[in-house]
Amino acid sequence: MERKAFAGLIVVVVAIIAIAMLAGCVEEKPKSTAEIKEMVLATAENTDTYQFEMDMTQKTLISNETDETEMTMTSTGRGAMDRTNKKMKLELTMTIQPPEKAEIAETKEMTMDIYFINNTLYTKMDMGIPTMPSQWTKNTMPEEYWESQNQIDQQIELLNISKVELLGDEKVSDVDCYVLKLTPDLEKYWEIVMKQEGLSELMQSLKQNVSFDIGKLIKEMSIKQWIAKDTKCPVKTEVQIKMAMSSADLNIPETEEEFTMTIDQRTNMFFYDYNKPVTIELPEEAESATELPMFPTVNQTTTTTT
Repeated sequence: MERKAFAGLIVVVVAIIAIAMLAGCVEEKPKSTAEIKEMVLATAENTDTYQFEMDMTQKTLISNETDETEMTMTSTGRGAMDRTNKKMKLELTMTIQPPEKAEIAETKEMTMDIYFINNTLYTKMDMGIPTMPSQWTKNTMPEEYWESQNQIDQQIELLNISKVELLGDEKVSDVDCYVLKLTPDLEKYWEIVMKQEGLSELMQSLKQNVSFDIGKLIKEMSIKQWIAKDTKCPVKTEVQIKMAMSSADLNIPETEEEFTMTIDQRTNMFFYDYNKPVTIELPEEAESATELPMFPTVNQTTTTTT
């Protein structure tokens, strides 16, 4: 009798353990992508610090009636962000593979250190050229510049302007994630792109002479985000974009040789260590950086060109 009771107890205990394990595996899933989106937006507001890594490959092909030239650029980087104190640091390595027909066909590697502290952007670039030693420079930036450096805010903004579709579940570095497909409003997406350092000034300058429809230039586009199920924080973003433009799109005079340019870019961003302590201190040698003029804002540039 005791044996039967003991055996019965074992069965009950095993059953309880099995139920507990099953309960641990079963997760209450959001009812819709809208609910996931809402939770991500709410979580982002409470994000103070994080770290990130990125890798990007861009292939540019320029062709005309008789020839074509291809150049490949790759970038890798890692950085940290302190949203509360508005501090950022980023280390970048860029490799450029010139066209095979180039006079100097050697692969060029450049490194860049970037710090943003007290509304000042500190930059050191090493071009890998002995006759051009690297040095620190600094720019006092407008208040709105911080928005262009905050990667998480950009991810949230991208989520806000996009139609969102839940593709399924995947693991990224052992983190269970929702996989979202984003289809952004192209005009609004372009506005986000233009916030990137230097691009706003470049594009405003380009618009003086060129009128183009970004929707026509973008031939292919794919954006995915991986959102952690437990924290609802972005873990990874993957962007693939292919653009094509012609000399006519750029208002090149007909007297010049016609050409087409295709840009194929793939970028991965990884985010981790949310709300963990980060140390962002300006290197001692950067304290004597050479002062450069303040970059104009988009509004300032527009005002001077109208």
